Amino acid sequence: MILPDQEQQRRWRALRDETKRKQSESRRRRAEQLRAEIEAFEARKAEHAAAIEALQKKEARA
Repeated sequence: MILPDQEQQRRWRALRDETKRKQSESRRRRAEQLRAEIEAFEARKAEHAAAIEALQKKEARA
């Protein structure tokens, strides 16, 4: 037989575990989003660096 206190503890434990799981999943998704944003930024940065280098070479020839 489960006593009321034990049942309440079980419910709280289940709720706490579910909350932790949701928070963990949320942090994982946010980390993935940030990684994608950083990769996109790095790609734009590389494109800009290449464009600047091309302009500098063009100016050096002129």
